[in-house]
Amino acid sequence: MDFGYSNEKGVILVVDDQPNNLKVIASVLSTDYTLSIANNGTNALKVLEKLTPDLILLDVMMPDLNGFEVCKIIKDNPAISNIPIIFLTAKTDINDMVKGFECGAVDYITKPFNPTEVRVRVKNHIKFHQANKQLDLSNKQKDKFFSIISHDLRSPFTGIMGLSYMISDKIKKGEFAGIDEYSQLILKASEDYLDLLNNLLNWARAQTDRLEVSPTKINLKPLLEEVLSIYRENSKQKDISLALSINSDHYLYADIDMVRTILRNLLSNAIKFTHPGGNVFVSCKSNDESSVIISVIDSGIGMSKEILDGLFEIDRNVNRPGTQGESSSGLGLIICKEFAEKQGGRLTVQSKEGSGTSFSLLLPGVSE
Repeated sequence: MDFGYSNEKGVILVVDDQPNNLKVIASVLSTDYTLSIANNGTNALKVLEKLTPDLILLDVMMPDLNGFEVCKIIKDNPAISNIPIIFLTAKTDINDMVKGFECGAVDYITKPFNPTEVRVRVKNHIKFHQANKQLDLSNKQKDKFFSIISHDLRSPFTGIMGLSYMISDKIKKGEFAGIDEYSQLILKASEDYLDLLNNLLNWARAQTDRLEVSPTKINLKPLLEEVLSIYRENSKQKDISLALSINSDHYLYADIDMVRTILRNLLSNAIKFTHPGGNVFVSCKSNDESSVIISVIDSGIGMSKEILDGLFEIDRNVNRPGTQGESSSGLGLIICKEFAEKQGGRLTVQSKEGSGTSFSLLLPGVSE
């Protein structure tokens, strides 16, 4: 039984084998929280395979697995061990309470339930848990930030400096063969570095809430043509066909700099992960009267389910080099998703390993 799901409310898993207890809990908490219900310990563990709640209310006395056993299983699973557990019990024996705390519970609520007590205890533990989640996310973001600074920002400089020394040495010796090739490599490394730096700055601004959204009416066709022109040379160098299909003018109501950043990242990735001789295709269509969908489709290497699952997660290391060894920080797609959502849009992806990838960007449209 499920009372629905919403990211805006705290999510609580209630585990009790007595229907009357479940009804009482639902009447007290369902207005302020999203509840998921399990009538025994086995079903609770099945729910936790698909849902990660902010709090678990767990009955102690149940027929299949008792609350202590369920609690121990949860705490032994690193993926869900940090979820706070409050025991629901009619037993007030101090030994049972100690046993519960030893299993990993954070609190007890005794039966019959006092509505005010339930609300206060639940509210306090959810606030504390959500604060811990935010702190954990901030630490992961900080680790990612310093990882990029210490590695990804240094790597382009190493290549640029090495090639610059080689050019300088050749000029001193009066040897000019190969200088043009070296200069092109320096240019490419500089462009990659600038893209990375811009992504890093945009991401940092987004995390500190200093990113202002300034939506305006945008004619999408010239914007797409502009962005594609930037990557014509890159695609040509990899012998990748780069095509645009847009049959009519489409207008967005969006922040043009954010849209440009999203499109550049999506195109850069598509070319990066497509083998020479492959194809990158960009299309645009109206979804309905109020939205436009831009799709960037490639015939590249695609992604495994593991990579897809962690694609937009800051703490998941799904970085991999492009088909010609191009570097990737994984930050660009995270920014794309954040920028899309800040404008009331969304970014979705479909991919299969070895069969290419399709990104779809949906943004608010506006009539001509």
